[in-house]
Amino acid sequence: MSSARRRVGVVGLLALGLALGGCGSADVKAKPAVPRGADPVAWVGLFCGGLGDVIAGASSIPKSPPTPQGQKDGLLNLADITQQAFSNTAQKLTQLGPPGITDGKRVQDTAVGFFTTAAATVGSQRVKVAGLDVKDPDFAQKANTLAAPDLGPAGTQMQGLTSNQELAPAFGKAPECQRLGATAAH
Repeated sequence: MSSARRRVGVVGLLALGLALGGCGSADVKAKPAVPRGADPVAWVGLFCGGLGDVIAGASSIPKSPPTPQGQKDGLLNLADITQQAFSNTAQKLTQLGPPGITDGKRVQDTAVGFFTTAAATVGSQRVKVAGLDVKDPDFAQKANTLAAPDLGPAGTQMQGLTSNQELAPAFGKAPECQRLGATAAH
């Protein structure tokens, strides 16, 4: 083996040793972990799509006859459609997983909790509507009371979700949210 080749080998080993040794002693700041999870635009799109399905379902119901039985049938149909839309959205969000943002798991839990609670609340209201007697003189008043279920704290949590700074750009980009915004403006 020639001395030139040996020198190259020794220099190579020395450089490799210095490089490997330097890896452990350098004061390099670790990059913050990029949140893993679903694409925020896709996640927010599912969220807005679910709300859009509820609105579309409600508006697709034909006008009920102006009789107590017609009103009751209309409310039952509305409950069925909205409950299904809320349940489907909770299931789709669960399958997609949390959005890839800093607090994605909490955001996911809040959204899935909202849609699950809303489905259960609508289901509970449906049972009450089904139990109403159309011959009761107070039927209309009782039916109107049950027509808009109170989602309580779940509704408040959703306001926090829609104002999340990391999701704000996704709300602007997701086509489902743009359609929902256009629907709300009309």
